[in-house]
Amino acid sequence: MSIAVLELLARFSGSDLLQQIAWALVLTVVILAVRQLTLREIYLLGASAVLSVLVIVTQPDPGTILSGAMDQAVFLMAFILLLGLLQATARSSPSVEILGEYLTRQPPGRRYFALSGGTSALAVLFNLGVVSFLVPLIQQGIRRAGAEDGLNPVREQRQLSALLRGFAWCVTWSPTAFAPLIVAELMPGVERTAWIGYGFAFFMLLMLVGALEDKLRFRAYRPSGKRAVMAFPRTAALRFAATTGWFLLLVIFFVEVFDGSIVFGVLAACPVMMAGWLTAQYGLRSPTLWPDLKSRMCTLVVEELPGSLNVAITLACSGFIGRAGAGLTPAAEVAAFLGLGVIPDWLLLSAIPLFIALASLLALSPTMMAVFMGSFFAALPEMPADATLLAFSISCGWALSMTFSPFATVVLVIARASGLPATRLTWGWNLHFTLIAALLLIPLFVLLTMGA
Repeated sequence: MSIAVLELLARFSGSDLLQQIAWALVLTVVILAVRQLTLREIYLLGASAVLSVLVIVTQPDPGTILSGAMDQAVFLMAFILLLGLLQATARSSPSVEILGEYLTRQPPGRRYFALSGGTSALAVLFNLGVVSFLVPLIQQGIRRAGAEDGLNPVREQRQLSALLRGFAWCVTWSPTAFAPLIVAELMPGVERTAWIGYGFAFFMLLMLVGALEDKLRFRAYRPSGKRAVMAFPRTAALRFAATTGWFLLLVIFFVEVFDGSIVFGVLAACPVMMAGWLTAQYGLRSPTLWPDLKSRMCTLVVEELPGSLNVAITLACSGFIGRAGAGLTPAAEVAAFLGLGVIPDWLLLSAIPLFIALASLLALSPTMMAVFMGSFFAALPEMPADATLLAFSISCGWALSMTFSPFATVVLVIARASGLPATRLTWGWNLHFTLIAALLLIPLFVLLTMGA
């Protein structure tokens, strides 16, 4: 928690000393957590160490590169820890639980839209936590409806695919998604409002296309009987909408009052939102409000927050590797070699998502690639295309990789929660959809660049 507080204070004050203390705390956390590290974190820490040595040995100004890499690592660790507090608070919300149950109990005609759209909406506050929350609900709902029904594997495939697709493509427009926040932090000149608009419009198109693909693929299957459909929980939906609205207003408040970036606004809003949401759950007039709040916050910080530590270290390493790797790359020379200045904008923007998705097959995380690509383009003397469209293209690559790569974090979370192989979730169930999405990006960028 100290890392998150220091990151906020450093961003607010611009103090290099506070930022350096945050670096030291990140390294301390890694050392203290060494016994609970998995092979993934060990591999990423080793890669970070190797890159650090290469930077020191080969670069004329290694301090600048490594300090930028450490800043990125601290930011990502602080962000996931603060968002983890918000996710833990959301898990105890009755409205969220009711909405989750509603999404998983829809008839086939509405189920895809409910799960895909609902997952993306819940992800604004829940982020990756929505996946861990909804997967068990989906499987429990299928088993409750009829454990011996031969169509249950088909229902599981359709529902988990809708969930994965909705989560994957919400990163192109969600104000709290990792990809936009990372890239907006790295690349100057990005218009976040326009980016959200592009992303949301394309998300809606893909949701329609995905529903059509789902319907055509499973057109031969017919439900064996009537299933109970849950009525729309209007009160729970209004409460969640109000909660989301308050969160976004808090973000805007911190951005305007402290003249900060969207990134700072999201970081600062998380702890305030957590306290306000818990107060609403316990009731403002409750006689035991303060003891309950104190007990719950202690539980969140002491018991539940450490559960996010491995993911926090993974993201921190990914950010460090992406930034350090970009620092080792001679951006101008590589851009000239690839002819980025003469490639049509629409072709470059369409190719970036494919590159990121293919790189994800080498177990390079989308976070790592987003940091690398953002740092690479920021280092160029002149952007090869509009900065906002480049940032949007990078987020599309992030989204593609989440339905294409068995190594994507969200795929691994679903695989762990469902007991299904990651390759089945991606190549087996969603390869067709991923190819369709990649192809649709071409006319999208032709339209956005007016064919330039």
